[in-house]
Amino acid sequence: MALPQTAPTTLPILNNKGGIGKTTTAVNLAAGLARAGQTVLVVDLDSQVSASLSLGLSRDQLSPSVADVLFGDANVEDAIRTLDADPVDLLPASLDLANADVSLFNADDRHHRLARLLDEVEPLYDFIFLDCPPSTSLLTLNAMVAGDALLIPVSPAYLALEGVVRLGEVIKQARDSLNQTTPVLGLLLTMVDREIENTEAVISQIRTYYGEKVFSTEIRHDDSLVRAAEQGRSIFAQSPASPGADDYAALASEVYERAQQHRVSSSSPAASSQHERGTTDLR
Repeated sequence: MALPQTAPTTLPILNNKGGIGKTTTAVNLAAGLARAGQTVLVVDLDSQVSASLSLGLSRDQLSPSVADVLFGDANVEDAIRTLDADPVDLLPASLDLANADVSLFNADDRHHRLARLLDEVEPLYDFIFLDCPPSTSLLTLNAMVAGDALLIPVSPAYLALEGVVRLGEVIKQARDSLNQTTPVLGLLLTMVDREIENTEAVISQIRTYYGEKVFSTEIRHDDSLVRAAEQGRSIFAQSPASPGADDYAALASEVYERAQQHRVSSSSPAASSQHERGTTDLR
């Protein structure tokens, strides 16, 4: 079912730990919303270029990239690609992003450059997803400045809760240093396999600790998601009847609803005051 058009929402997808489904979520959540009638842009901010490859680009098709735009060598409109297999647009990454911290370090707008370039194209989209690198780099800080709210994937492995608490402390420090108040839209449980010992206990622990901040939707472990990425297609284009497609379709609806609620609540004085106080545990 198509979702109503909405004011643009920019969502960084971040975690300073790799291998927890961050890029898989960026690609397939974007595709899920696009197939529900939303206009969507994916911005790949990781020098590993995984999101770009997962959406069908080859390594010789990455230029011009978001690195060229950030470094002033290309216009953002010229770098955005329209894809064949999926109804989303892509601003691809390149290996040059590995030099971003050095290249932008002395720039006066080093924390705000991404936000300013996205301002040029934001009116064209309902949702913009920022696939962040697995580190607290200058690119991640740029994403936090540009974002309206954060989406944090979490894999329910041993010590997952401790890792998320530490991530909350890192985000709090980044908020304080940037004087930013970007809230958390939600925590997403990914790669869920309830046949693995202690998975149920870890999920219960996370849901108890973070409550309604955790999305109701869980992304089950599904090899179809890996195969879709290998083919450069979303799960909806590759395996539309798979558990992964069902899960990301459900997540797309839930993210849409939360984004609508966030847009209303963030305009209230009480919400602004709460965001200014910040938190170290993402709750």
